[in-house]
Amino acid sequence: MAISEQRDLGDEAALETGVASGVDLTTLRRLGVAAYLVVLAAYCVVVGLPLDRAGMTLWIVAGLSVLCIGRGWRAWRMTLLAWLPFEGVLLAYDYSYGFAGRFNGELDVMGYPMQGATNALGMPLHTTFPIEADRWLLGGTLPGQWLQEHLRANGPISWISIPVTLTYLSHFVVTPLVAVALWIWDRSRFLKWVRAVVSLAVVGLSTYLLFPMAPPWLAAQQGLIPGWTVLRANGDGFQFMGLRIAQEVLTDGQDRSNPVAAMPSLHMAFATLTVLFFWSSVRRSLRPLLLLYPAMMGFTLLYSGEHYLIDEIAGVLAALAVTAFWWRVDRWREERRSGREVADGQRLLSTPEGPGLVAEGARSETEAVGAERD
Repeated sequence: MAISEQRDLGDEAALETGVASGVDLTTLRRLGVAAYLVVLAAYCVVVGLPLDRAGMTLWIVAGLSVLCIGRGWRAWRMTLLAWLPFEGVLLAYDYSYGFAGRFNGELDVMGYPMQGATNALGMPLHTTFPIEADRWLLGGTLPGQWLQEHLRANGPISWISIPVTLTYLSHFVVTPLVAVALWIWDRSRFLKWVRAVVSLAVVGLSTYLLFPMAPPWLAAQQGLIPGWTVLRANGDGFQFMGLRIAQEVLTDGQDRSNPVAAMPSLHMAFATLTVLFFWSSVRRSLRPLLLLYPAMMGFTLLYSGEHYLIDEIAGVLAALAVTAFWWRVDRWREERRSGREVADGQRLLSTPEGPGLVAEGARSETEAVGAERD
């Protein structure tokens, strides 16, 4: 074991000085990063964003491996040991996500569950509750239906669809990008981000199992929302830009996902979690800019027919609950650590004869000497 570690360190030192390869490995690493970014950008333009968990994991591991050029096998192994468990948990979550979408009972012509269907745990599908809740919150108006009726209309798809689609897709990109950035620049915060992301994913999955709920586009498709038909419009931006393949990739991913994972909105939850995580790290003058992201996400989810307002509120509350929980855990650990340090300090200052402090022992000796003199 020691010989292996010495070899790793020796190889690492040789690589860093360029002796082993005879080339400038810093330049090679930069060229590798540039090539990786070019290939990734071309892939996103031609094929679309790698939204599936396995594909995204491969791209992330490939990028981090490029960053390890010239740093030795040990650095690469440490990267894999940190990332693969994290991605493994999220991959398991994705499979469980599909399990939550299995329903028994009446299905529509597209194979989606209808009112009265039950999931694998026997929980009934909720369809009318969010409609009634949103109308109660906004005086009888469904916000998503109103936005589509006034902004989407019956004409050609407008430019609004571009920021809507990009914001919707950012949900699949921002979370891993934050993890990558923290892995590179702040490892301690990387671990905090990972635990928050995993916790929020577990909260979402638990709710999907216990309270399955149809989104607006599905409720409208099944005739539960009268008036303007709410459409699933999150991919309109690709259609507006003529990116047909990217739109097909998005549609294929949606067809294989759980169609009734609406409560809470994890899109809104993770957008809120991102803001909460970096809130204290950003200057006060810039903090309002952070709020633009969840605000735009909220508009996107309503406009695209993906979520009700009540789903978004639940997503914000879920992010707040996870953040508050881990903040409390960290504070408890700090208090416990401080208590141990104080106790250790007291033991170091105590006298051999008893629990008293050295200062108290010295004072007692002084009093004893004074008594003898009297």
